[in-house]
Amino acid sequence: MKPANLIELARNRQPAEVLLADVLSENMADSIRAGQNLVQAAKSLKISLPDYLTLAIDTEKGDYKGSKLNGFEAALAHLGLPIRDDYANGILLQAAADTFQTYPGTRAMFPPVIDAILQWKYRQDNIESIAPIIAQSRGISGNEMITTVVDDDAAEYQQTGVIAEGARIPIRSIRTTEKGVKFYKFGGGFEFTYEFERRASLDIVTPYAARMQREVEIGEVAIATGLLINGDGVNAAAPVVNATTLAATMPTDGQPVPKTGRLDWNIFLAWLVSRAKAGVPVDTVLGNYDMYLEWLRMFAKPTADAGMSQGDILRKAGVDVAIRNPRFDFNVDFALSSTAPAAKLVGFIKNETLEELVENGSDIEESTRAIENQKVKFVKTENKGYRLVFGDTRSVLNLDQA
Repeated sequence: MKPANLIELARNRQPAEVLLADVLSENMADSIRAGQNLVQAAKSLKISLPDYLTLAIDTEKGDYKGSKLNGFEAALAHLGLPIRDDYANGILLQAAADTFQTYPGTRAMFPPVIDAILQWKYRQDNIESIAPIIAQSRGISGNEMITTVVDDDAAEYQQTGVIAEGARIPIRSIRTTEKGVKFYKFGGGFEFTYEFERRASLDIVTPYAARMQREVEIGEVAIATGLLINGDGVNAAAPVVNATTLAATMPTDGQPVPKTGRLDWNIFLAWLVSRAKAGVPVDTVLGNYDMYLEWLRMFAKPTADAGMSQGDILRKAGVDVAIRNPRFDFNVDFALSSTAPAAKLVGFIKNETLEELVENGSDIEESTRAIENQKVKFVKTENKGYRLVFGDTRSVLNLDQA
């Protein structure tokens, strides 16, 4: 009987050897049916299979009592699939391949097992990643509408955050619009030939999965970059500030001359200060590889000023600059996006700007196909969308003087 909700699932937890008994049945049809039942149970609750097993398996009872494993890890152990540091053991990886061959119901675990290998064994950290861009990532069960934030009459308040005695408390209204968040399917897969399948172990497969995961990250960053710059149909495109405009506001003696695609620290600081004055200080900048190179040069390239780098000049001026690799302690982090426009930097407040939405259970269909297919196939997809939380936290610094 499928649980009606997550609370019922947690209340009726079972030991791993009870919940997964039929998955390891010698009868292939029974194993397939048991695997499909697990997938369908997770799908009915709109959660992933690993999350389902984490909630459904009681590790305080049965064979894994006192093991300090969570439900998902106990499931892997019971099914003969490696967990945690066991991925360093090639024999266990080969044994896992035999498990998938012998008990087809366990193929439901194939995508999450490969995903776990990438995280636990290879600890993959892509250069171009979505994590430095988003405020948070959360799961949703259905469609999500874009929201807007509306302030009370600002004229009634002396200063943001300061409430005069007897005055009304300023309230921001969060309103739902009629425009939904657009979702995208990210992922890919590999199908193994019969000869490869006979000889493959999981450690052979993981480099291919690593390549696919890196491509997925690039795709996610591309979508997020477009949203940051162009808006989402409710929030307008990010305003553009030209380097020439900023330079014109500076004293004429020693006034910087903007050059296309070149990042000057005078202009960069003027941009940061202008954003801070507007009440939306920048803590993250997004740019392509060329702008990342400019970012490195701005802090490390020696200049003609007595052999001092521009970073040294900043320190002399009282600005705390500490170079770290690959990020900089300049109160501003650099996020890389190969799809960011040339000669432009996108500045924003990370914690207030972009949110990632993950459709719960969107990878379930791939687990179902993995069970039913005669060949071992690795497919990993997930439906994700992105929405702007506040629309006023973004600004584009235009260094294109053409």
